[in-house]
Amino acid sequence: MSVFERCLEKCRARKGAVVYSDGEDRRVVSAAAKLIREGLVEPILIGDPEKVRAALQESGETGVSLQVVNPYNPALLQHNAAEYMSIQKGKGKDISEEEAIKAVKNPLAAGALMVRRGEAEIGVAGNLSSTADVIRAGLRMVGTAAGSKTVSSFFFMLKDNNVCMFTDCAVIPEPTSAQLADIAISTAGVYKRVMGDEARVALLSFSTKGSAKHERVDKVRAALEEIKTREPNLLVDGELQLDAAVEPEVARLKAPGSPVAGNANVFVFPSLEAGNIGYKIAQRFGGWTALGPLLQGFAHGWHDLSRGCSSDDIYKISVVGLGMNRGGQQ
Repeated sequence: MSVFERCLEKCRARKGAVVYSDGEDRRVVSAAAKLIREGLVEPILIGDPEKVRAALQESGETGVSLQVVNPYNPALLQHNAAEYMSIQKGKGKDISEEEAIKAVKNPLAAGALMVRRGEAEIGVAGNLSSTADVIRAGLRMVGTAAGSKTVSSFFFMLKDNNVCMFTDCAVIPEPTSAQLADIAISTAGVYKRVMGDEARVALLSFSTKGSAKHERVDKVRAALEEIKTREPNLLVDGELQLDAAVEPEVARLKAPGSPVAGNANVFVFPSLEAGNIGYKIAQRFGGWTALGPLLQGFAHGWHDLSRGCSSDDIYKISVVGLGMNRGGQQ
């Protein structure tokens, strides 16, 4: 099965609640209606009920009942403000109720806090909000996963029956060695949960096993050592050039004895520049389909959309986001 089909089966086996912070949008309403009809998701839309109702009429969807949460409801604001004050206190910061209400008085905060409380399994936003605002809300309200301080992104790269993952292609411009380790471990976990197979992680570079000397190469090597300490059973190697990571013959020459060289399925790029260019080259020149970007590293599922996304994009991200969330934290 494809990545999407695998996630679809997980949703069919057990529906999950998905909260849409940018809920006053015809595209979200259309996606939510389709998910309801197919019995895949229990959508929760954040927004003014009248505006959501207008979007529903505009979309032409009939015969569906949508759950809507008004983020400005006074009782909800008080509840969310109290929770945010508790979050801040846990970080050693005391804030006033007025400051807390100001922080949570928006749809992104309302959706993220629902995810934090388990009232929704995942949250999806970004069709109306900027990526920076979506990630900021996730960091403040959802928090990062245990053992990780890094929020990053990945793409599932698909062609014929081949599936691999590229990371990070959308969030961190210059990851440190510790961040590269977080990214690699998080992405390997997603691959195993979704595909049911072991991840084989290649830490990419312009050098293979000491063929070049540079501080950027040193950063990748340091990331490998940290990963080995934290996850000694993970199949990972670096630094590897892309040809050594994917071609068995090149791997035998450049990285003999490597546990992943020539057969990698998770590719960790050393910078955002490399990752973004890399996935677009594969997509445009190589004919691969890029599914994503999806976010990882949060304590619970929290995903971003492009503001230019379609209703179908929202539908697919909802299914894949739920599917990759099953079986543990991201």
